[in-house]
Amino acid sequence: MRRMVDLAGRFITIEGGEGAGKSTAQLRLKATLGEQRHLGCLHSRTGWDTPSGVYSPDLLDVEGEAPVEMAELLLVFASRAQHLAKVIEPALAAGKWVICDRFTDATFAYQGRPRFV
Repeated sequence: MRRMVDLAGRFITIEGGEGAGKSTAQLRLKATLGEQRHLGCLHSRTGWDTPSGVYSPDLLDVEGEAPVEMAELLLVFASRAQHLAKVIEPALAAGKWVICDRFTDATFAYQGRPRFV
């Protein structure tokens, strides 16, 4: 895995709760960067852009029981690693700016702090 600072593109994340306007902000930022700077931009959402990168708590659903917190957290990180390798890093290496809907802050908010993992 290459260091992010060695890549030609830029990585921007927009964090916020449900309904905060993250997707709208991303689309506007992508349009603005594309128009004003003639940049290639990729709108990305961790865990949703690759079939193998999809995070689903259903994978850990055993007979209706909630997943063990640590198992859920590790699944989120596995999904993120796949997404970084297959979507984000290639785009950055190609000089694109990647605008991502949530990243590590969301993991801390949803899987870390509330569950003390």
